[in-house]
Amino acid sequence: MDPSDAGSVRYPIAYDAAFLTRVRAFHAGAEHLPGYRHWIDEHMGGRVVTFRSRLLPHIRAFTALRGLDILDFGCGTGSSAVVLGEAAEGGTLTGIDVDAAGLELARLRLLHHGLASRVRLQAIRPVTGAGDLPYADASFDFILANGVLEHVVPFSTRPAVILEMWRLLRPGGLLYLSETPNALWPIDRHTTGLPLIPWLPSGLAARLAVAAGKHRPEADLDARGRRGMTYWGVVRPLRRARLPFEVLNITRAGNRLLPGGIDRAASPKRRVAMLALERLAGAPLAAMGTPTVAFAPFLEHLCLCKLPR
Repeated sequence: MDPSDAGSVRYPIAYDAAFLTRVRAFHAGAEHLPGYRHWIDEHMGGRVVTFRSRLLPHIRAFTALRGLDILDFGCGTGSSAVVLGEAAEGGTLTGIDVDAAGLELARLRLLHHGLASRVRLQAIRPVTGAGDLPYADASFDFILANGVLEHVVPFSTRPAVILEMWRLLRPGGLLYLSETPNALWPIDRHTTGLPLIPWLPSGLAARLAVAAGKHRPEADLDARGRRGMTYWGVVRPLRRARLPFEVLNITRAGNRLLPGGIDRAASPKRRVAMLALERLAGAPLAAMGTPTVAFAPFLEHLCLCKLPR
């Protein structure tokens, strides 16, 4: 861990004091919530460090990234853009997001890492239908949506977001989804840590989260990501539109939960549980055309390949 020059606290990456001030402003109003210090640490480099060691190896199980036109959909404050920019040579990288404050942090982050000239950042409006994004059909070879779909509100617009990302992919291109909580799970492991929150109506879920001290009443709990998606919710829009795809987790990665290999940072208990799911359910699920990740707590490292029509 590098010592930060932004005060006396040591952060994962030594961004300057001005960057820390912007990070704190980004999370203003959430100081009393349990996850506040963790969120600051993540945006002060924690996510960059994690993505380098725990996201990039799994992406590389499907593609080397070199020479590709890449879209970081929902790039947020730029942590994933840094890692993609470091790894992808000879291609292009575009980061888009609806949050202007997050994009300004992303711009400063890329400057710190010497990547500002290689990454194009663009603000977008929320996607509600086909053609909403300012790019032509088949513009990209690889689209990453890391920790994005759970924040798309209203929930009814999520199929449109998936179809719009698909529109932008070239035939043979990859859509890579990760860090979206699995809506099958009854515990909100993303936002509040509370049981049943993902399954409750929006108003009731928000009231319970506020009462438990896990949410600010003026914020939108749905937009914070309390309800994720299921694997079937992801692929259903493609199937209904009769858009052919291949689940590379099944065909290329042996239906493992972690296509790039075991996560050494995971607890022994979690590693045993993941191995058991892979070994006991991987083959039967593959025979049914279902990836094991469909039953994991999060939809992580789900890679779909766009097939020619």
